[in-house]
Amino acid sequence: MDLNAQKDHFSRAVVRAVAATAGVKAMVPELDEDSEDVTFTAPSTTVAPGAKLDAQLKCSENISLQDGHFTYPLPVKNYNDLRWSADERYVPIILIVVHVPDDPAEWITSDPEKMVLKRCAYWISLAGAPATENTSTITVTIPTEQVFVPNSLIAQLAPPGAGL
Repeated sequence: MDLNAQKDHFSRAVVRAVAATAGVKAMVPELDEDSEDVTFTAPSTTVAPGAKLDAQLKCSENISLQDGHFTYPLPVKNYNDLRWSADERYVPIILIVVHVPDDPAEWITSDPEKMVLKRCAYWISLAGAPATENTSTITVTIPTEQVFVPNSLIAQLAPPGAGL
């Protein structure tokens, strides 16, 4: 398997692990036409039964964390798909960037007490972001405080004012 395919599989595993821990369904659409790599759905037992959230997944070893953020070169096609507004898109969509070590052999370690997925996943909503005249990529800034963990996923699915 080539490195890009490994990154794709690993990023899907990471977000599925977060979703499973949050008690949220994570489904992979049959076809990715609109930058939708995964759809999260809140089960009926949550504060927002049936709420949905789409996500575009990216995975990179080339992330330099600095001053509470990092930058990521996003293809313009994905950027435009992610800068939705509420009147353009029924289901919100976010970008999730999974940061991994250079060597795939270091991405996961395990012993009888724990399984560790190395580095971190971050998320950002680009809803309402300005249009760009760039033609290939645009650099987006992602705050390192926006770690993609069960609580952040649940908060994204909760209706405004739910107190989460």
